[in-house]
Amino acid sequence: NCSWGRRKMPLASAPGAPPARMPANFCAGATSGVLTTLLLQPLDVVKTRMQVSSAFGRTVGLQPPKALGIPPNAGVYATLRGILAHDGPRGLWRGTVPTVARNMVGVGLYFVSLNTLSSLLRSSDGKLSPTSTLFVGAAARSFSATVLCPLSVIKTRFEAVELAGKYRGVIDAAVKIAKKERMRGLFSGLLPTIARDAPYSALYLVIYLRARETVHTWLPHASSMAVNFAAGFVGGGLATILTQPQDVVKTRMQLSRHVAGREDKYATVAQAIARVFREEGMAGFFRGSSPRFFKRCLGSALTWMVYEETVKFYAQLFQSRKDAREGREATTPTGGIG
Repeated sequence: NCSWGRRKMPLASAPGAPPARMPANFCAGATSGVLTTLLLQPLDVVKTRMQVSSAFGRTVGLQPPKALGIPPNAGVYATLRGILAHDGPRGLWRGTVPTVARNMVGVGLYFVSLNTLSSLLRSSDGKLSPTSTLFVGAAARSFSATVLCPLSVIKTRFEAVELAGKYRGVIDAAVKIAKKERMRGLFSGLLPTIARDAPYSALYLVIYLRARETVHTWLPHASSMAVNFAAGFVGGGLATILTQPQDVVKTRMQLSRHVAGREDKYATVAQAIARVFREEGMAGFFRGSSPRFFKRCLGSALTWMVYEETVKFYAQLFQSRKDAREGREATTPTGGIG
């Protein structure tokens, strides 16, 4: 029985809710992106730090983690303790500015494209098939990931202590990377990013819809906020496990500076996969999986919960402003010749 897959998309579709127009989708998505980034950035910093293994540091010429007071191939606790010892609490929020910028625009673009594609692919009864749901989720995430790949590169380099000192800010980093590494540097890791985000979003959206329906069935009187959070947590957790290797490859490619005239050991996805496996085995593809798991679970749950609670507010806000503007125009006398 696939009736769950033909439910309406969870985008301000509650009975009596105002239509979620494009500005409302974008603003609600941006709001959820900012809030989740500020809350969960420490988990992302720990994840990136764990993925800079001692073998990777030697390969690309980065300062090994031990120099930061972090043992080689350390776990979550040792990595967190080393970051605090080296940078203090502020170190846990490295890369927040490009991350906020990326997530504000990225989540906004994601929800806008999600709604646009959903509107195009809905059947005459206003519902999406399971196949269309998968396609919409993957396409929306791929679009936002491609547009914002340069910010993702900058964010990853800011989170790595070894490279953060080379840039004075987001604009300076963009200019230097473009000058020294060209478009290849700005869009490094794009393919593994899409290979990570498209399946993640597609799987997440399907699991989210199914989990939300299940929770509604089990707890019919639960608040919408609690249901959205629980469904988002389950969807985010399962989708994260299946996309962890792509995340490691993406991080390694973005931290490997692609300068002309120097041997590039992470130039392609195939090279990156082969080198990670050769130097670290299968375990290398799952470095940083635990902080990423909790970040994705909490982030997915918070993103959808905040989005669904705020999209109605923004839709009403924009509608009331439109009505007020039309009312003023209707009462404004027009000039003419008598």
